[in-house]
Amino acid sequence: MQGLNNLSSFAAVLEQRFDQSSWSYDPRSGRYRGANGRFLSQSAVEALVDGRANKLGTLLRRLTKRLADGNITLDQWQQSVRELLKIAHVQAAIIGHGGRDSMTASDWGRIGQGLREEYRYLEGFARDLLDGRVSPAMGLARIGLYAQAIRKSYWQGTELRQQKQGYSMMRRILDPQAIHCDDCRIYASRGLVPIGSLPMPGQRCACRSNCKCRVEYKRGAGLSVQV
Repeated sequence: MQGLNNLSSFAAVLEQRFDQSSWSYDPRSGRYRGANGRFLSQSAVEALVDGRANKLGTLLRRLTKRLADGNITLDQWQQSVRELLKIAHVQAAIIGHGGRDSMTASDWGRIGQGLREEYRYLEGFARDLLDGRVSPAMGLARIGLYAQAIRKSYWQGTELRQQKQGYSMMRRILDPQAIHCDDCRIYASRGLVPIGSLPMPGQRCACRSNCKCRVEYKRGAGLSVQV
């Protein structure tokens, strides 16, 4: 994290450390491969997204600390956060879709729509900071939720990719290591349902961006697929 002396270098760090050469998607098998050609487990694919979220969180907290210290203006902070959110949501969506080349114009439009929603939340956050309703300590905690929210872009891309692969069923899986809200428990209790019947992890649940659920997909009554 050395060398972040100007705001543009924050975005450069996030872009430079996204290496799509370390993975690829095999549409025939419906699975991802690592740089060595071997299939990646679902947890390994999700770790790619977790890495993006963690890196984004570090950069956002550093930006927010600079704002709290008076080293940048609120406008500079908001502009930089918007840029970082755009980069990270696009990266998460690329992973979910199975690569940039797999994405259509409508897929890019869907990302843009999601970003506009994130930007609206960010504007409210900026007003809270400006009016003093959020302390510096609260701001550092709250900004981390924006980083975790990129998983929604990953899961949205994943669902669309799985539909293209002919998968028609889905089910929510609870992380046994996480504390889940009642909403997520209800979604998981529904078992196998048609794709689109359940919201993506982080959507319409009290966990929101902290949601640790994942989704498994099936072809009818067939076996689940690694995503």
